Amino acid sequence: MLEAIRRHAKGWLAKVILALIIVTFALFGVDSYISGDKSGGKIAEVGDVRISREELTREIQAQSDRMREARGPAFDPAVTETADFRRQVLDNLIERKALLLEAQKLRFLAPDAYVASVLGQIPTFQQDGTFSQQRYEAVLRQNGRAPAQFENELRQAFMLEAITSPVSLAAFPSNTSLTQIAHLVAQQREIAWADLPASTVASQIQVTTADVEQYYAANQTEFTEPEQIRAEQLVLDIASVAAGIAVNEQAVADYYAANAAQFGQPEQRRASHILIAVDKNSDAATRARAKAKAAELIQALQKTPERFAELARTESQDPGSAAQDGSLGSFGRGMMVKPFEDAVFSMKPNEIRGPVESDFGYHIIRLDGVELAQTAPLAEVRAAVVDELRRQQAQKMFADLAENFSNLVYENATSLQPAATAAKLTVKQSGWMTAKNAPSPFNHPALSAALFSQESIKSRQNTEAIEVQPGTLVAARIVEHRPARLRPLAEVSVAIEAKLRAAQSARLLAQKGEATVQVLAKGEEANLNWSDFQVVGRQASAVLDAAGAKAVFRVSADKLPAYTGFTRPDGIYRIVRVSRVLEAPALDPMLLASIESGVVQAQQRADMKAMVALITVGQKVKIQPNAIEGR
Repeated sequence: MLEAIRRHAKGWLAKVILALIIVTFALFGVDSYISGDKSGGKIAEVGDVRISREELTREIQAQSDRMREARGPAFDPAVTETADFRRQVLDNLIERKALLLEAQKLRFLAPDAYVASVLGQIPTFQQDGTFSQQRYEAVLRQNGRAPAQFENELRQAFMLEAITSPVSLAAFPSNTSLTQIAHLVAQQREIAWADLPASTVASQIQVTTADVEQYYAANQTEFTEPEQIRAEQLVLDIASVAAGIAVNEQAVADYYAANAAQFGQPEQRRASHILIAVDKNSDAATRARAKAKAAELIQALQKTPERFAELARTESQDPGSAAQDGSLGSFGRGMMVKPFEDAVFSMKPNEIRGPVESDFGYHIIRLDGVELAQTAPLAEVRAAVVDELRRQQAQKMFADLAENFSNLVYENATSLQPAATAAKLTVKQSGWMTAKNAPSPFNHPALSAALFSQESIKSRQNTEAIEVQPGTLVAARIVEHRPARLRPLAEVSVAIEAKLRAAQSARLLAQKGEATVQVLAKGEEANLNWSDFQVVGRQASAVLDAAGAKAVFRVSADKLPAYTGFTRPDGIYRIVRVSRVLEAPALDPMLLASIESGVVQAQQRADMKAMVALITVGQKVKIQPNAIEGR
């Protein structure tokens, strides 16, 4: 069992862990996450727990940050400002809380041994191939995380996986369905086409001055330039404070001497075990029987210790390690449950001990070897020591610096320079920005609200020093402001007329094209200039874009030739004649595998959606009418 759960670290959970490290968002322990945010402003309830407006705001910001990171330049901040996006985030938050509540009710809880075992297998936290507590804490610290927070998040991930995996693993498609889909995907069609250019309806287009004025009056938001500002900013963070701290060699040597155990590999032990499994909540009689069984085995091993591997294979109820003659490999302190660890680290090589009781049952343990702790030389870890000393000093200094920074920003309301001079920082200026497209750090909700407030715009005074993330304070001041402006009709009339003409042209051309298709379907000629025949598949190409391929393969081929049409991106209406359907003589195994994967994923999504909906309904969800208002 212990070995089995450790192996999960190399699969889905390893990816979850790396994602949790990289993506920054608000964290809570299992209890606090399930019980909700107590900060007030309740907007929803899931069962007997609550969701606050502040919690929703944090989740919106977190998802916005993830989208920005994933999409890069293609990210549109306006998407995250819509009511639909806010409602989707709230729905996701409600579903996640409902799932965690259900997992808690079913006692799908990750024990300490599980979390420790998983952490021990993550390469990010390893040094020289083994788990390093120092590296683990350093990686989390660099990402503004605490071990307790991070480990609770792992427990939540375990709970969600435990309750959802049975549904996702149960999905499987029928071979008949896969074959039918594969034949449809592999099918090709022989086509020819004729184009109707926009010029064929140009004489019918009529756009009057009244049309332009009516469109302008009905769509003024389209022609309103949003309020814009340019601002200056001053950032005080622990990293910048640390960078200016000088560390002398004596301090480095003293720290290394006092913390030598942190540098290098701690003591590791190799052990094997035989597990007689029993639930910790089982009745006394059941536990007594399991203990008696373990006692019998230890007596047998005291007489013939060479039978340990044989008995591990045949008697151990930990299938992962039983297949390896009971071997659990090497591990350090903090990676196994405490009773097991205490026993192992008090044993001598080749000693057999038991029964040792843990939450998993009764263990018979053999210590296979000891790998003594090794300390890296100072030269190898000097940079890390210097960084740590700088960080420690910076943290001690930061509170006082932050207070002085905040005071100077407040006392010198019309300039950031006094605070910059005192902290040896540089004031930086932004380009023009709106509230919706503000770059970091101006996109932080609190800083954005303060900077774009009417008071800041009118007074041009400093905002207060705002903590945009742990250990980072930002103060800003507007240096230039452009109010929202409705562009006059004279400025946009040409663009409106062009837009109306294009819309009319597309409508008239589609009408003409559809009428021509109907004529052709009746067997009549339409005096079109047909292209040469070409064979096409479902994939978009130079001949057929995605919309064209969809039209060609959607038209019924029961009676050939068949006709269809679609509007190309350049405005041309293309009429297509389908003359033959070509079935694939044989199916590509890779295509079948790809389709199977897609079908399974679709089934999993559908099953998961149904399960989540069922669990959520069972939790009696209540949402306030104003839940998604504001930000």
